[in-house]
Amino acid sequence: MTTGLETTRENRKRENSLGNFNRLLAGHAAPTLVTAQRRLLGLEKPAKTVSGRTAVLSPASYGSFGDEGMIQGSRDSILAASGTPHLLTPGSNEPWADMGVAGMESFDGVIGFGRMHVDARKLKRLTDAQRIVVLGADSIDGAYGIRSITQRVSLLNVAAAQGRHAELANFSFRRNASDDALAALRRLDPRVRLTARDTNSQARVVEALQRKVNVFPDVAAYMKPASTPAVEQLRAWVTAQDGLTAIVVPNAHLAAFNGAGIQEVTSRFKTYTFALLEAGFSVVVLAHDVRQDPGDVALSETMVRGRSGERLISAVPRNAQEAKGMLALAAVVVTARMHAGVAALSQGVPCVGLDYVDKFSGQFQWYDADRYVLSWESHPSAQRVVELARQAAGDSGNTARSTPAFVNRPPSWLL
Repeated sequence: MTTGLETTRENRKRENSLGNFNRLLAGHAAPTLVTAQRRLLGLEKPAKTVSGRTAVLSPASYGSFGDEGMIQGSRDSILAASGTPHLLTPGSNEPWADMGVAGMESFDGVIGFGRMHVDARKLKRLTDAQRIVVLGADSIDGAYGIRSITQRVSLLNVAAAQGRHAELANFSFRRNASDDALAALRRLDPRVRLTARDTNSQARVVEALQRKVNVFPDVAAYMKPASTPAVEQLRAWVTAQDGLTAIVVPNAHLAAFNGAGIQEVTSRFKTYTFALLEAGFSVVVLAHDVRQDPGDVALSETMVRGRSGERLISAVPRNAQEAKGMLALAAVVVTARMHAGVAALSQGVPCVGLDYVDKFSGQFQWYDADRYVLSWESHPSAQRVVELARQAAGDSGNTARSTPAFVNRPPSWLL
C-alpha cells in the first residue's frame, strides 16, 4: 500500500511539473499569438448575422449551479426581450442536457491549433449571431489558467473584426490578477465592450486596463425558479415547522482554501447549523453543487447525519432552477456559495453570505445586503452568524418580500 501511495505522489509531481511547464509556455505564447491574430484580423470580412440573435459562451463546461444559473439567466433574459439565444459551452454539451439545459452547443470546434485562439472561418460557420457575449464569471483574472482567457480574448477580437457586437460581461476581478491574464486582456480589441458584475471588480479592471468598464448585477438573478414535486415536498415540510426556517448552503471547495481541510470545514458548518437550531430556527442544509467533486452533497449529508429529524433535513436539488425554487421557501439563507445568495436575494429572500473569494460583497451591494456578508477567513463565531441571520430575517419580516427593481429589466449587455 505504501508503494502505491508513493507512486501516486510521484505521478502527481510529474503531472504538476508538466502543468507548470504548460502554463509557463502558454503564458509567454498566448499574448504574442493574440497580438499577431489582431493584426491579421484587419483583413477579416464581415459575417452574415441575424438581428436579435445573441450567442452566449458559458464560463466553463457544466459545473456548479452557478454556471447553470448564468446560462439560464442569460437565456431567459434574451427570450424576455424577444431575442433568440444561441448557447455555447466549452467541452461537451451532454452534461448540460443531462441537467435539463436544452440547446447548448460545444464551442470547442472553433478553437485553433495550440488551443489559444479561435478560427475566424469556423466561427462564421458556428453562429450567425449578431452579438457574441462571453460570460467571464471569476475566470478572467487568471485563477483557472491562461489558455481559456486567450481563447475568449481571441473570440471577442474575431467577433469585433467580423462586425458583430462583442462583449465580455458578468465577471468578477480579484485584487491580484495574474500578469499573464492582464497581458492577454490588454490585447482586447477596443470595440469589445466590458461589463463587470460588481463595482469592486469594475474599479479594478479600469485601473488595470485603463479602459471603460460598465457594471451590472450577476445575470443568474434572471433565471426563473422551478416548481417541481421536490420543491413542493420541501414547501410542505417548511409549512409544518413552528418557527422560521433557515437554509444553510455549505461549500466543500473551502476545504482547499488556505489548506483548511474538509474536517475543519465540516466542523464549522455544523457549528453554524446547530447554533441556528438552538436559536429556534428549523434548518435545511442544501447542496448547491451536485458534482462528486468538490463534494457538496456528501458534506450536506454529513452535516445532518445523526441529527436529521423534525427540525433538520438536507436537500439535494436536481438543478439550479429547482435550487432557486427551494431557496424561495426560506425565511433566511446562510450561504458560502455566491450564486445561492443571488438566487435568494433576487427573490427578496434575506441572506447572510460567507465570503471567501472577495466577490460576495460586491454582489450583495446590489440588494442593499452587503452588511450581511462575513469573511470566511475571519472565522466568524456561530453567535455572530445567528445574530445576522436573525437581523436579516427580522428586516425582511418588517416589509413585504419583493423582487428588486433591476430584475424586472434584462441586462443591457445582452440586448
